[in-house]
Amino acid sequence: MKKQTIIIAIAGGTLCLVGLLLFIFRSKAPVIEDLKELEQIPAKKMVQLKLSSNAAIKYVEVSMSQNAKETSLLKDMPNKKLVDLTLTIEPRKLSIEDGKAEITVKAVAGRFAKTQEIVSTTIDTIPPEISLIDCSYITDQGSSAAALIKAKDAKSVYIKEADNTYPATNEISEDKQRFFVIYPIGLDLPLNTPIFAEAVDLAGNKASTPVKTILKRTVYRKDTLKITEDFVKRHVYPLLKTTDMPPLDAFKTVNEKWRAEAEEKIKGLTKTSANKMLWSGPFVQMKNSKVFAHFGDLRSYEYEGKIVSNSRHLGFDLASLSNIPVEAANSGVILFTGDLGIYGNVIIIDHGLGLMSFYAHLSTIDVTVGQNVERASIVGHSGMTGFAGGDHVHFAMLLHGQYVSPVAWWDKMWIEKRVLNVLNKKE
Repeated sequence: MKKQTIIIAIAGGTLCLVGLLLFIFRSKAPVIEDLKELEQIPAKKMVQLKLSSNAAIKYVEVSMSQNAKETSLLKDMPNKKLVDLTLTIEPRKLSIEDGKAEITVKAVAGRFAKTQEIVSTTIDTIPPEISLIDCSYITDQGSSAAALIKAKDAKSVYIKEADNTYPATNEISEDKQRFFVIYPIGLDLPLNTPIFAEAVDLAGNKASTPVKTILKRTVYRKDTLKITEDFVKRHVYPLLKTTDMPPLDAFKTVNEKWRAEAEEKIKGLTKTSANKMLWSGPFVQMKNSKVFAHFGDLRSYEYEGKIVSNSRHLGFDLASLSNIPVEAANSGVILFTGDLGIYGNVIIIDHGLGLMSFYAHLSTIDVTVGQNVERASIVGHSGMTGFAGGDHVHFAMLLHGQYVSPVAWWDKMWIEKRVLNVLNKKE
């Protein structure tokens, strides 16, 4: 009986030993992600490193070596299969000089599964140089402005306005240190909002300078529009292709849900633009047209004596005769043609440097995506497709995906003073 017990004990021990060996040899060396983030180190950088293995990662060490001197950056014992590490590197505090260095990342999973990655890195703690050459000295809420910036050792330059950034380009000047940008002013941007030009170098160092532009308040019209069941039957149900919804629900579906969906798509479409100026001179307004709604109008919708919905009109409603030819406001490239929900048949023309014109509710579209058009060339015909109560063209302008008032762009003097004079300013 004892002999059998001993044999069983030995067999059990053998199985445990085999299991342990299998566990050790099946443990995979940790995989380290996002190592490219370590290739350029500015004055201060936070890097997120992700490590993974099929066994618990017992130990992680990150160090930097330069000129035979090794500096520890991080040591951790996470004991997890998936590890997210935040690494903060400040070379000057660590007495590390600008120049070449190596960063070593070591990790151990299980007992013996090891990984070691060595990354060649460049330390650069000196920010780019930036200064403002000229800018639009005065502009309005909902309008546009321009700035000419000088930046040395910059990878990118942009305007920062509240939470928004608008890229500048050095592709339209022989001097690659001169960056030009046309940017939007928010419809309701507070007049005391600071505007900055910022430059970022390859390593990620930033430098900024203020753009001193006087912002003027714009007073927008307020309209209250009455919605009736008859209006819903004639203009809303045909869009929804159903009459099963209550009139108010149907109206709000189109005015709110469809509007939000259209604006989200427009935002995506207008993210990219030609990196050069495709237009010249003032933009043209539709011939012999009368303005029926203005840019920035605040609309409230009344149903059965109550305000039930709101919207903002982000262009001009221009009307003349039915089915009249619609001209391109300026030269450019057709960026989009097609149906956009409440806007019906739409054309978007890219004029370069983020500037675009927008034509909605068209009965016909007579151009194709990628086609070059000249100012005043026919692109389509007016109509009442989408959420439109009559034949007209909803004309809008966008700058870096933000709506701006077309009024300034119809004005030759404004363009010369606020844009072209800035672009051609001598230092």
